[in-house]
Amino acid sequence: MEMIRLRRGCMKYLLTVLSSLLLISGCGGNGQEPAAVQDIPVLPVDTLEAVLEIGVELGDSTNTFGAIISAIIDHEGRIIVLDQVATCAKIYDHNGTYLRQVSRQGNGPGELGMPWGMFLMSDGKLMILDFGKRGFVVFNDSLQFIEEFGLWTQQPPLQGTPVSNNQYAAYKVDFDMVDEKILINRRVALYSYGEEEWDLILWQDSLELSMNDIVENPSVFFIDLLDPLVIGGNNSDRIYFSLKDAEEYRVTGWNPEGDEVLSISMDLAPVEKSAEEMAAESTYVTNYIGRMGGGGGSSMEFEPDPFKDMVIGVDIGPDGNLWVRRGTIDTPFFDIFDTSGELLHHVVFPQEGWSWKTSVSQEGILAWEEDPEEGYQVLYLLE
Repeated sequence: MEMIRLRRGCMKYLLTVLSSLLLISGCGGNGQEPAAVQDIPVLPVDTLEAVLEIGVELGDSTNTFGAIISAIIDHEGRIIVLDQVATCAKIYDHNGTYLRQVSRQGNGPGELGMPWGMFLMSDGKLMILDFGKRGFVVFNDSLQFIEEFGLWTQQPPLQGTPVSNNQYAAYKVDFDMVDEKILINRRVALYSYGEEEWDLILWQDSLELSMNDIVENPSVFFIDLLDPLVIGGNNSDRIYFSLKDAEEYRVTGWNPEGDEVLSISMDLAPVEKSAEEMAAESTYVTNYIGRMGGGGGSSMEFEPDPFKDMVIGVDIGPDGNLWVRRGTIDTPFFDIFDTSGELLHHVVFPQEGWSWKTSVSQEGILAWEEDPEEGYQVLYLLE
């Protein structure tokens, strides 16, 4: 189904931002440093509009959400919404009509403990990442339970993106104690379906923290451990990667053999969060940590990074191009590159808010707010 209809907007304020802040560094592959481009391009900014809404404040469980943790569109056009609080996946057709529920809370086969994310393999298998099961709960393209594999006793993957029928890339962390300090090994690697060990490491680094570091600022543990990077690709035969960084905009692409085939960078000015954004993020994440700890509240108050991340999303969109979501703009805003790394244009969903999440794939674009002002979540299909 055709999932995107871009409207050329008159987004003058965004073009002003681009003209004043954007100093493009070139894009290249083969592991080379991007070459500098002197002229600042003025490129069109296209506008996405919401064409479908799912979610109400009050109603039955089919159209209300506890906490959307992930949402995707499958190869048949069905919208799959993973609800972390309801501990299930809710399935809708392309018109937003509720079809069925997949799984429920529990410890039995096919049930979910603590769902954290999901992705679709190229053959349609739905892979639900479940912390409670220490791995994945897997359903076929008809959304029937196949199997589950809890392979990682210490720490399951935190993110994943499919590469083929039988391979995916995942971000995972491991811990070691070295001289009374905690060594956190962060790694993005390729894994074969159902296997514990990686096939190939694409990126890795290590962080060293003492217990005193964690006691003095426990927030850094969550920032640097749970959500420090983004990966994407969605069966495009490439894996895209970016660290979430307040000072550097950089996207790297690898092929399944681990060769670097793309490097994109931009020279953008750092953007500080407003006091209101800092307070809202602190409250939301503090409450989230308390909920994940069993609902008894959190003894710590989360302290957000005072600056916004440059890149907060990378994936292939409905047009076959690379959509890089910019984190420094108050609305969901994307830089669109072709697969050689040339910047083509920009796309915006003109709705402000600090907590917007987006899901971009070849099948379409979805958006929702983690912490909506109205107090309840709505899922939007964008075109």
